[in-house]
Amino acid sequence: MMVRSICIAIIAECCLTSFVSADTVELSGGGHLTGEVSRKPDSVIVRVDDEIQVAIPASRVRRVVDSDQLATYRQRVALAGDDAELQYQLAIWCVTSSNVPGDSRHYKIHHLRRAIALDPEHAKARAGLGFKKQNGKWIQTSDLMRGRGMISNAGRWELPESVAIEDYQDASNVNAKKWIKEVKRLVMSVQKNTKKSPEALATLLAIDDPLASGAIAEQFDDSRERGNQSREMRLMWVKLLGKFRDSVSVQTLVKAGLVEDDEVIREAAFEQLLKYGAGSAVATYVPYLQQNDNHLVNRAARALSWFPDPELALVYVDALVTSHKSEQAPSSAINAGFGDVGGGLQTGGTKRVYVQQRNNPAVLALLREIEPEVDYGYDDQAWREHFASKRASFSGDLRRDL
Repeated sequence: MMVRSICIAIIAECCLTSFVSADTVELSGGGHLTGEVSRKPDSVIVRVDDEIQVAIPASRVRRVVDSDQLATYRQRVALAGDDAELQYQLAIWCVTSSNVPGDSRHYKIHHLRRAIALDPEHAKARAGLGFKKQNGKWIQTSDLMRGRGMISNAGRWELPESVAIEDYQDASNVNAKKWIKEVKRLVMSVQKNTKKSPEALATLLAIDDPLASGAIAEQFDDSRERGNQSREMRLMWVKLLGKFRDSVSVQTLVKAGLVEDDEVIREAAFEQLLKYGAGSAVATYVPYLQQNDNHLVNRAARALSWFPDPELALVYVDALVTSHKSEQAPSSAINAGFGDVGGGLQTGGTKRVYVQQRNNPAVLALLREIEPEVDYGYDDQAWREHFASKRASFSGDLRRDL
């Protein structure tokens, strides 16, 4: 069926103008028409056969390709025939150098589709068209990513909260700056404990403008460093940040999950992140499993226990027992030394590097959480073999299902 806007007209032979030997008219909406071509001021006419000619509005014509330009291509098309692999190789050939004129992507897509029509399991052709295999079925990568909660941003698939962080520009927002002053004023009113304090507290609790998130985050972080606010007030900041659900709020709560010493407040932050921001939390905490600071490794593992993911099992295993380096500066003491050739005084020495292996109980607890039926303790090799066996067993079941 032709595109609706293309007008089909039968034109008498006597009305024909001189035809240029041009074979293919590519349409702007996709597809092409082959025949002898002549150009009119506002259209292109394609003589399909001796009896039928098609008039195509010029606005719908992407380009006209002369038959000589596609001679080699047509030879390869004939050789490819109904062979899926040859169709795939032809698709690659089309986008190599200048083998076909103009936008070669259209030719590539056509032959990739032809390849999978002939062989639905042709993995390379599927990949070229943006397919991935999930649970034994081929699905578009875009559908897979959207199903995982990702969004497309400038050609990259990212978590929504990560995109929000990039887009957020509170420094240039006048209203956000006004909120910083207003929140400080209200906090001071609450802390003075006067007749107006309850009203100020109620006003803080009622804030629902996302532009206030920067001011709330600032209060929350400062109160941790200064220790000048009650737990109740700090829990109020956590609740407000969870309500805003923007980049600043997520970032602040993620940070609290790692550096907050008050366990009650730390857990309150995790509870908010479970509702919104879990992806950012995991992406932030996982790299800390390889930190040289053993304390940070265990803090990160405790944080990840709120977002356990069996897909990260081997990452957890790598952090079960970690190596930590420490250095000892050269000594400045003066040592007296005597030998066969006399004695003397020596100062200093060489810098010493110590490497310690540390077991990480929080990582072990995380592994037990995702695999409650087994416990290999700190035997990281046993854990690796366990997960390798489990995945091999799953792959076998998948093949049988197919």
